[in-house]
Amino acid sequence: MTENMKYLIRTGAVLAVMIGGILPVNAEEVTLAWDENTRVHTLRRKLATAINVYTDGESEDITHEEGVLDDVLYDILRVTPSEHTHVQIDYNEDPMYLDELTDQAALEKGLLYAGGINAGYFANSGDLFGQPVGAVRRHNVWTYWYGTENTPAYGNGFATAYISGNDLSLKYHGWANGQWNGDSSWHWSTGYVINEDYAVSGSYTYFADGEQRDITNGDAGAIDYRTYGRAVTILAQKADKQFLLITIYGTMDEGAIKDFLSRLNVHDAIRMDGGGSTQMVYETTLVREVEPELTDTRIEEEVIEEPAIGYALVNVDRLRVRTGPNTNKPSKGYATNGERYQVYEIKIDDQYKWFRIGKQRWIASQKDWVEYESLKQAEAETHSDETAEITVNVDNLNIRSLPSISSRIVGKAENGKTYTASKRQKAYGYDWYLIGEDQWIAGGEDWVTIKE
Repeated sequence: MTENMKYLIRTGAVLAVMIGGILPVNAEEVTLAWDENTRVHTLRRKLATAINVYTDGESEDITHEEGVLDDVLYDILRVTPSEHTHVQIDYNEDPMYLDELTDQAALEKGLLYAGGINAGYFANSGDLFGQPVGAVRRHNVWTYWYGTENTPAYGNGFATAYISGNDLSLKYHGWANGQWNGDSSWHWSTGYVINEDYAVSGSYTYFADGEQRDITNGDAGAIDYRTYGRAVTILAQKADKQFLLITIYGTMDEGAIKDFLSRLNVHDAIRMDGGGSTQMVYETTLVREVEPELTDTRIEEEVIEEPAIGYALVNVDRLRVRTGPNTNKPSKGYATNGERYQVYEIKIDDQYKWFRIGKQRWIASQKDWVEYESLKQAEAETHSDETAEITVNVDNLNIRSLPSISSRIVGKAENGKTYTASKRQKAYGYDWYLIGEDQWIAGGEDWVTIKE
């Protein structure tokens, strides 16, 4: 693992019982992580299986995108398989942190670990801690958990994802009242007649063979994970063979997830373990950051009932807007380059100057990322003492205490009345006119007539 290794890890919680408390791993290298409530700097959950991406470093066909859908954050690792890049299942009998759960043989061959997500369910308490729920197959051989073969029969009705070469296929294996109720690849006399490179059991399917359907026919297995409403991990593939490794942090309705996957044009999609096991890790030197395909995460100005203290002009692209003045806080999108936002509060730490541009919206500045201007500076630069006659043409035009759309409303201008303005000031895209002591109205061609 290189010193430049950085990770993105999202975590929630489903049925999990943490064993041995929270154990940090490579904490200095983990840059972003989530649990149910906040960002942390450590991986919190050990895993038995992972869906990992390897590359020889000669391809740029691995990308990461972060988006927001219905106020829920999601991440996608897109992998276009080729002679340079492939996806596989990795497993260890003793659960490990995601950044450690890699194929050492592949690394010894010179391949590079580009990242991955958590995979199937496993027992997370008691003496069986770490035993996979269902199939885990690697290099065309079933794996074992201390002498027990990890086959689909132990999936209790879950669907199983198979990866051979560049192909993802989904099959259902299950038992009902002692009778086999699954794929014909199994027979009591021969066992599983399966010739697949990799396999891992998930839960139910969202899409199969290009159709939106659950091939388990609603068989929930031991637990119906549809009812938990927390973080989700999904393995999907499009018809062109591009893999999508998806994590969704937060509660998203199942219908919204299906619509989300449909808009991504997936051909197959299976739900993997979720909640507290939901994690994503990627190597920033091997994975390209791209704009989200489906959502525009640019943050427009938010007007709140609170007096502003100045303005922030954004001078860079993709400046993250976070819920608090800390890089560990969740991102809600990006401030728009060239946009001027009202500032309500300023904080400074060892690395950044932070500007609050909304109720829970903060942007960080280094060097010339953000150009700040106080209200007094703005007034000094844009205000004029020239008088003007202002005739109001609308009802209920706000009179404010300052030339700001977030300042206190002190009255209403009267429709049809002409006011004498003693000052003019530009702010928030308007010409503001001072019509009395601490009384400002915003001018606009649709609601006032100006005679200077």
